[in-house]
Amino acid sequence: MRRRISTVAVGLAAVAALIAIPAALAAYTSPKLEVTQTATGVVVKASLNPNDDPTAQVAIIVPTGTQLTTSQAPGAVLGPVRAIVKALDLAGADLPLEGQLVVAAPGQIPAATVAQCTGGATPLATWVMVLTAAGQTLQVPTYLVATTGTQTAAGPARIVICLPPPDVPVGTPGRATFGAKVYSAELTINGVFSRTTSGAWISSWVPFTPGAGSVNVAGAVVSPAGIAPGAVTLAAKRAGKGAALAGAVTQGGQPRGGATVTVFGGAKARSLKRVGRARTTANGRFVFRAKSGTFFRASVVAAGGTAASLCTQIQPLIGATPCVNPTVNGFTAQSRVVRKR
Repeated sequence: MRRRISTVAVGLAAVAALIAIPAALAAYTSPKLEVTQTATGVVVKASLNPNDDPTAQVAIIVPTGTQLTTSQAPGAVLGPVRAIVKALDLAGADLPLEGQLVVAAPGQIPAATVAQCTGGATPLATWVMVLTAAGQTLQVPTYLVATTGTQTAAGPARIVICLPPPDVPVGTPGRATFGAKVYSAELTINGVFSRTTSGAWISSWVPFTPGAGSVNVAGAVVSPAGIAPGAVTLAAKRAGKGAALAGAVTQGGQPRGGATVTVFGGAKARSLKRVGRARTTANGRFVFRAKSGTFFRASVVAAGGTAASLCTQIQPLIGATPCVNPTVNGFTAQSRVVRKR
């Protein structure tokens, strides 16, 4: 990942102040961000261990150069939302919630609430996660804010979500309904973000001080999610009536281990059939022995994975703030058709 991901470091200096905060004093290391691009938008999944401290705020910076479309009308549905909370008022039971991400109407969220969450910045767009569970409807304001403070669709932006404290005494103003401690949320956001060939979404997480309802700024961490293209190469050598095949899978120019490769072969280049599967080793390489065939092609499917080098790239920008659980997107790719030699 190093060569491609390094390109996203350029331009991130402007957002460093948003996430360069003191190192954590206590363990809050499970937050993780995963981002998948679709034909119409992105799926953003934020999760952490349900036994970790409750989360006060999550801010997710979109990749540099992303184009934004924020002209959706109030009431427009951007996509489905799924979440899981630990309901402290229900003996800590897991409570699944489902709903939609909806464009808020002007004034729907009180100005004081917006300012408190965004630090006084005027959002480029205001959305609401409308979630239902156990006959109750929960609304979670979600803001798209320009990181530079400039209201422009061309500049970088961040998604900001603030959550209420779940573990303060019952009756405390602003306490979360059900004592709901959110630990997993998956948002599909359609029609807002342009597709990114290579980049990184960078999330900052700030916890509450357990039981106090106060924000523990010193406990914050950063968790990035990389986006990079994948590729697969294939070579074939004659081996009796068949062929000895060897290839490699890379993502962002780096080896991609643990990917599933499907091999196709046949007597003619235009009529290939599946002949078997292989799995890449840690160095991204794979081998396969075909019993017959002259022409071959490889297709790869790689699930989302880890990307340690991503933390290395952004560490100069985030100072002492810990970088945890870096991820990279899954992908599919296909090699060219090769003839055995």
